[in-house]
Amino acid sequence: MIRNYFITAIRNLIRNKSFTFINVFGLALGISAALVLFKIVLFEKGFDSFYTNSDRIYRFVKKVENPNLVELEAGIQNPFAKAFKTDYPDLGTPVRAFYIGENQISIKNRNNNNWTHYEQSEGIGFADPDFFKVFDYDWLIGDSETALTKPKSVVITASLAEKFFGITDGGYDRIIGEEIKLNVELSTFVTGVIADPPKNTSVPFEIFIEYESIEEIFDFYQPESWTSTSSNAQVYFLANENVGKQEINNVLPGFGKKYIPDSENRTTFSAQALKDIHFQPEYNTFGSTAEAPETNMFRIAIALFLVLTACINFVNLSTGLAIKRSKEVGIRKVLGGHKGQLIFQFLGETFLITLTSTILSMGIAELVMTNFASVIGNELSLDLFADQQLLLIVSAIIVGVTVLAGLYPSLVLSRLKPVAVLRGKGQSSLIGSINTKRGLVVFQFFISQVLVICTLVVISQMRYFSTQDLGFKQSSILTFPLPSSEEAKLAPMRNELMKFPGVEVVSYNFASPLHDSNAGSNFNYAPLGLSDNYDVAFKIIDDNYLDVYEIELLAGRDINKYDTLSEALVSTDILTLMELENPQDAIGLTIETGFGGDKKIVGVFKGFHNKSLREKKDPLIMVRFPGYFYEGAVKYNVSDEQFTAMLKAVETAWTAQFPDVLFDYTLVTDDIMTNYQREADTMIIFQVFSGIAIMIGCLGLYGLVSFMADQKKKEIGIRKVLGATVSQILNIFSKELIILIIVAFLIAAPVGYYFMSDWLTTFEYRVDINFWTFFISIGFTLVIGMITTGVRSVKAAQSNPVDSLRSE
Repeated sequence: MIRNYFITAIRNLIRNKSFTFINVFGLALGISAALVLFKIVLFEKGFDSFYTNSDRIYRFVKKVENPNLVELEAGIQNPFAKAFKTDYPDLGTPVRAFYIGENQISIKNRNNNNWTHYEQSEGIGFADPDFFKVFDYDWLIGDSETALTKPKSVVITASLAEKFFGITDGGYDRIIGEEIKLNVELSTFVTGVIADPPKNTSVPFEIFIEYESIEEIFDFYQPESWTSTSSNAQVYFLANENVGKQEINNVLPGFGKKYIPDSENRTTFSAQALKDIHFQPEYNTFGSTAEAPETNMFRIAIALFLVLTACINFVNLSTGLAIKRSKEVGIRKVLGGHKGQLIFQFLGETFLITLTSTILSMGIAELVMTNFASVIGNELSLDLFADQQLLLIVSAIIVGVTVLAGLYPSLVLSRLKPVAVLRGKGQSSLIGSINTKRGLVVFQFFISQVLVICTLVVISQMRYFSTQDLGFKQSSILTFPLPSSEEAKLAPMRNELMKFPGVEVVSYNFASPLHDSNAGSNFNYAPLGLSDNYDVAFKIIDDNYLDVYEIELLAGRDINKYDTLSEALVSTDILTLMELENPQDAIGLTIETGFGGDKKIVGVFKGFHNKSLREKKDPLIMVRFPGYFYEGAVKYNVSDEQFTAMLKAVETAWTAQFPDVLFDYTLVTDDIMTNYQREADTMIIFQVFSGIAIMIGCLGLYGLVSFMADQKKKEIGIRKVLGATVSQILNIFSKELIILIIVAFLIAAPVGYYFMSDWLTTFEYRVDINFWTFFISIGFTLVIGMITTGVRSVKAAQSNPVDSLRSE
């Protein structure tokens, strides 16, 4: 009997090719999108779970309360780990980790002793000797206990061993002791190789350098300072057995009081579980990979809705086909078929379609994840049989879709009365399903319009990012990192650059105005009588910085070109904290700072955005300190054709001073937009998924119109006999469509407004959701719906009335 059901199902699917194709296509679209989203969710949920002791690993974080803001930070003072281990040895093992991300790596060629330079874009970090006691890896060679105990030792991953040394045969013993240079300054020696760890880790190290080596390349490293902190210096902690988070947190208030100087703002330490790091973006992470926990819920919701719209599409098309199959049902019932057998047969057909769609969707999902890794954010693969959770999800989708999509059409068909259908009145038994189909189409377009509204809001916010005045010049400026701040190298390079026609100004500084590197410190103004200090951002500049970025002084003058940390320029936001209104009143006043002591204000500028528009801009102080010149900036005025030649001139001037360092540059406009890469990816995702939802919704609408056309076949025939034109008959279907889409819009508009208003609150500076967002949404959906309806209704309107009325 099963074999008979299977053969019958195959025949029915082949007989109704268009029905089968549309259903398979619609389900495959929905399921493939859902699989991609579910894979991303599993990847994100799996962050840091592969470490053996993940449930006992914590990261120390802190809350710093300033008069002007409260900061949550993961950057911890350098002496913290040693002091905590000394004071509380029975609680566990603290280790320091410092992440520097992109830098140059140099490898010596064994044959000719020449150096090969690599631009390593990520994964460079420093770690304490006990780091591998906390985080366990698969060691290919070396000893985890001693690998980082010797000065300047380094451990690398297998992929880097292949990249740097060409090791592909597992002979990692050949590179033990080999020299690796960081930024041409720090020589390290390989002591171990580990297998590549999974990408979903909050500690994305690929190169592990012994921690104290930091001192050789960073002059701001202060190993004994409790008042200086870098956001990239973090402390992790492996708790001993039977030591919980609360026990650790209980000792931290006393610990902080003991070591944090009274002159510092109120600082509270706490322990953050490793599993929470990725889902608490309020604390910074290495590589800025953290995301809000609601993001995964959002992905799951979209995945479920897309599968549901595909199921609704199936229901609409199946019930539309029911009229054609009503006589088949009647004959089967006359021959003794009972309701259960009919339901089983139709569910079997649904299962075959679902299974085919799922197999097809797995191929589509794999192609998407392979070719759009930059949008997804990670290189993922379904790897179905190695991922039991995903295999379970796929199985649940097959069963769930079969039941959701197939049960209602099966019930509709199985309840037909054989006498009615064999007398040609089977349609009257299906009239009740039309309202259900209308409701399902409304739901489909509700989902579609919510996604369209979301897409339009994200596009508006992205346009706002690109057009907002940030308070400084962004175009026609390129920047490049400086390996050294020696005047003997920088002065000749500036002179060479200024010789090129079109180069207007050259500046050496700490970072561009909106670069994510800011020198954070504090300031106070004695007349305010405050015991706590304000937290502010410092920009280290030279005498050309204001000219390059066209930052206007509202009062006073620029810093003396020979000054070192005694004069300062302050932003209007600093004046607000000082309770001053007139910029001229601030000239000559002395402020207290944690960056080089007291300073005399010599100029005031209008505050600009030093962070992305997600965050409120900081009060800013500019000072001159040549030792902290880490970036060069060139303001130019050349044509597109001349730009390449100018870039070559910059590289030539660079290479003359730094022959062993790879030249790299960034356009300020491009650098600014990288701050919003996450939103750009979100926009693409919304565009794709709203497109999929609309496409599936149109298939469902096609099914509804087909159903209506079959039901109204005789009515259309009579109207045509009485002289109705094609356009008049089209109005019958168009009015139905407009009503359904308007109903869907009335539900979708407040839902979309609520969710996107909530999303926009994550930005300090944002657009307002206006009338045009909703107007475009419903207009776009109506146009797409009219095209879909027109394709099917024109066919019905042009049919020969003789065919529909010959039996009357």
